[in-house]
Amino acid sequence: MLTHYSLWWIIPILMLSFGASLLLYRYSKGRKSFTPNQRILLFALRFLAFLLCLSLFLMPSIKIKSTETQKPIILIAQDNSSSILQTKDSLAYKTTLLDEIEDLRNDLQNDYNIKLISFGNGAKEIATTKKIEHQDKATDLSELLEMVDQTYSNHNLSALIISTDGIVNKGKSPLNMLQNLSFPIFTIALGDTTIKKDIAITEVRYNRITYLNNDFPLEIVVNSQKAKGSNSILRVRKEGVMLYEEKFLIDNDAFSKQFNTILRADKTGIQHYRISVESIENEQSTANNTRDIYVEVLDGRQKVLLVANSPSPDISALKQAIENNENYQVESYLFNKLDKKTPLKDYNIAILHQIPSTNPEHMRLIEELQKEDIPILYIIGQQTDMPYFNTVQRGLQITQTKSSLNQVTPIHNPNFTLFTLTKPTQDLLNQFPPLQSPFGRYNLSPNLHSLMFQKAGAISTDYPLISFLNTPSERVGIIVGEGFWRWRMQNFLINETHSEADEIIHKSIQYLASKVNKSRFRVICNNVFAENEAVLMDAELYNESYELVNESDVNLTITDSQNKKYPFTFSKTINSHHLNAGIFPSGKYTYNATTHYGGTTFTANGIFYISTQNLESVNLVADHNLLYNISNQSNAKMIYPNQIKQLKDLIKERKDIKPLITQTITNKNLIDQWWYLALIVLLFAAEWFLRKYWGSI
Repeated sequence: MLTHYSLWWIIPILMLSFGASLLLYRYSKGRKSFTPNQRILLFALRFLAFLLCLSLFLMPSIKIKSTETQKPIILIAQDNSSSILQTKDSLAYKTTLLDEIEDLRNDLQNDYNIKLISFGNGAKEIATTKKIEHQDKATDLSELLEMVDQTYSNHNLSALIISTDGIVNKGKSPLNMLQNLSFPIFTIALGDTTIKKDIAITEVRYNRITYLNNDFPLEIVVNSQKAKGSNSILRVRKEGVMLYEEKFLIDNDAFSKQFNTILRADKTGIQHYRISVESIENEQSTANNTRDIYVEVLDGRQKVLLVANSPSPDISALKQAIENNENYQVESYLFNKLDKKTPLKDYNIAILHQIPSTNPEHMRLIEELQKEDIPILYIIGQQTDMPYFNTVQRGLQITQTKSSLNQVTPIHNPNFTLFTLTKPTQDLLNQFPPLQSPFGRYNLSPNLHSLMFQKAGAISTDYPLISFLNTPSERVGIIVGEGFWRWRMQNFLINETHSEADEIIHKSIQYLASKVNKSRFRVICNNVFAENEAVLMDAELYNESYELVNESDVNLTITDSQNKKYPFTFSKTINSHHLNAGIFPSGKYTYNATTHYGGTTFTANGIFYISTQNLESVNLVADHNLLYNISNQSNAKMIYPNQIKQLKDLIKERKDIKPLITQTITNKNLIDQWWYLALIVLLFAAEWFLRKYWGSI
């Protein structure tokens, strides 16, 4: 394909090609050995060769059209939760329904791209229904719909078939997500909608954290169906000791009763309580008659000292954010109202808002806090004296170049490892209003870890907005900006809660106020995991200068109550180690981690618990009404297991399920094509060969 400009050069190229060929033609004409026809053929070969060769100066190109046909994608999602097998027809289901789904897949795969998905607590693509074991402890349809939309929406996704009983006990309502989906959803209604005789513990409300020698409430909700006239007993035990017992009569076929009791926290650490309700005659299932809970008993609330240089809406916002966590008790003062005789050693952490300023008395307060080894969270603002601030900590040095403040918004640092913000909080950061931060040059200590960076307008920087200094002798937090109260207000405006903004303060306080672990090797993990939750652990190894290193492998062994051992090796991250140990059954587990560094062996030990999740046992009545609404709202149809063979016809009848044909046009320069250059060489070679051959006859 030639451009309009290059067309002007065609005439000179034709003339040059013709002239060169004519010259050689006249030369060959003088030789008697060539006949007229031979000279004409040689002229034509030379002319074409010169023309193709000189045409390369015009950069000619050709259009290549390619057509690709994508089959419609049909997804078949099979419920892998345990509730599927807790009905009388479970055996028939295992032997027939999965085989019929495989048959459906085979019938459709010639015309459609069929993919299988297993879902329950999560959702993942599988190769065959033989992977279905029905061991998931929860059913989350919203997770399935999100996975399907994110993974297949741009790949000619045409239909989704969901095979489930409709019992949803986790995640968002699937009906609220249908408006964002553009494909039909067929449902296969499994399970039994008949209400059977049963009694279950459906809800337990309790404090997951309490304090030694405190009383805490325990609320238990028991429901029963079709059991009028039966008697039962609710019991609460701790380590086999009976703490609470109450007999009750079920006086209604749709019975519900709330039990309230007060327990006393008489021992520190993770305390295990077992709640049970006595089974009744001919009960459908007893798996939902027991619930295990774990309560962490602390030695006492941690005290937070909040001191401000002057009144600010930040003070009230910070206090409310911290006090939403019952683990902390806040005392707030303006600096000029703070009693100099206040015993600072009684506090676990101090928050200094725009302190130090130009007041020389601020140095006394900071020196006393440092003397008592109390962690400090500095909040920098307009009144902060930056030269003064640079002398009281070694993590961040700011040299102001302007007296005005800069409007900066937060950017989450994905490489921050001291603690983790939840994904909803990370997603909300870009919607928070700016903080007022000092404008100037920033010098960072190598030990300073930034949770968030500053973004000024459209310019992203590596200047810290929220950061932490972590050394054996000092633990400091720095928020480089005032205006946190705006974050809480924006948080409430978006989703009617302060939880995401408060989480930033909670976890910052929690990290700073925790006792400094000066060991060079440590394993970090939660004390309690849910039965359907993966056990995640992090390991940190420090050199003698207390710098994170990850040169050595970290091995870990988890041991259950039956002394069965599970060996693991941590994977290496940027400067530490991480392990996803997977899902474990409920119970108590101990772990032992070892690593070798610099000729020394380091070890770390701990305990964690897996709490029982009875979500799949609480409700065994299939919800076909939900499945009907999902199919109806997505312009599809709900069917029963004995109608699976109809799905093939239902799909083929739809006019909106069809192949996607895409056509791609590519321009390629002839100078880049080997065959074009080969053709030129071939023409010259043919002309030379014929001229030599005929000339020798």
